Amino acid sequence: MNSIIVIFTILFSFLFGAIPTGYLLVKKYCGIDIRTKGSGNIGSTNVKRVAGSKISAITQGFDIAKGFVPVAFAIYIASIIKLPIEKNTFFSMVAIAAVIGHNYTPFLGFNGGKGVNTTMGAFILIAPIPTILGIVMHFFLRIFTPIVSIRSVALGLTIPIACTIMNFPKSIVVSAIASAIIMIIRHKENLIRLIQGKE
Repeated sequence: MNSIIVIFTILFSFLFGAIPTGYLLVKKYCGIDIRTKGSGNIGSTNVKRVAGSKISAITQGFDIAKGFVPVAFAIYIASIIKLPIEKNTFFSMVAIAAVIGHNYTPFLGFNGGKGVNTTMGAFILIAPIPTILGIVMHFFLRIFTPIVSIRSVALGLTIPIACTIMNFPKSIVVSAIASAIIMIIRHKENLIRLIQGKE
């Protein structure tokens, strides 16, 4: 029974993370398919370009919650049942499931966002200091570059590096590395344009 609860929680995390909030909000309030405008991405950065700061801020809040809520739920589950797997492994699986759900949502043909906000939400509870350092890095780099993709990838890389330096449990380090790799993959086109001087 407890194994079923663990599987259900991971599945819930994936599906909750997969809710395409940017797409839904822009569609509802602007009547626009966000995938056909700007970069075509459903994340808050493109939403800001297409629909303005207010809807972008709402999108960002929801995207953070898509990572935060499943991990918070997993922590609660771990407090009331005996887990069949190690606790940090469970939390890590739930966190990465939310990120994968957001980035590859089945509700939009497995093509979603880039995972920055959902990664922050997912890891703030299980790796708070590394996540805060990643956010600080993102804002610090604003001094040097206006390019969001550079700052986003730096945020994604900072989390696993900080987790490694601070000797976090191996499962959390591995999931943070996986999230960073996925984030880099999702920013591939941005990075190519950056190398070509077109970003």
